[in-house]
Amino acid sequence: MPKNQIQISILQTAKFHFLIWKIRMFVLKFRYTMRYFLMLLALIAGCLLPVQASINAKLGSFLKAPLMAALVNFMVGGFILLLVIIGTRTPNNIMQAVKEAPVYSWIGGLMGCIYVSSIIFLVPRLGAALSFGLIVAGQLVFSMILDHYGLFGVPVQPVNWGRILGILLIFAGIFLIQKF
Repeated sequence: MPKNQIQISILQTAKFHFLIWKIRMFVLKFRYTMRYFLMLLALIAGCLLPVQASINAKLGSFLKAPLMAALVNFMVGGFILLLVIIGTRTPNNIMQAVKEAPVYSWIGGLMGCIYVSSIIFLVPRLGAALSFGLIVAGQLVFSMILDHYGLFGVPVQPVNWGRILGILLIFAGIFLIQKF
């Protein structure tokens, strides 16, 4: 092979490796950017919960029945989800899921009912800050248990002192909210 062709081949290989490196850097940057976007989305979704709880509690007081407010909440949410599913032409895999999904995957609706009903009951009595402080603490404690043991297919992330300290700080915040 002539020397000129070897130089061209080396140059093409170098360009190829540089292109691969640029693609990897783009993917890494996108992955970190997407992570921050998802964290912001989670924060915004978290901000909606106390607003939803306050609105549902007010509806519960007008209806004179917190459970009726929870029912209205689920009916409106179900209707909106139905519209979104129809609008996005989401495939209907319910029959396949009935056959293949584990039994515990079907109790999410029950847990949602308990959660929403509890919030509608708690917010007027404890206030939004204390109610959600306790709810977040409960979520974090149980989330750490799920992570540590990898329950329900969650990736295993062992409990460590930093995580425990984070939860203890949440409880300290709850104490301060409750005290003042």
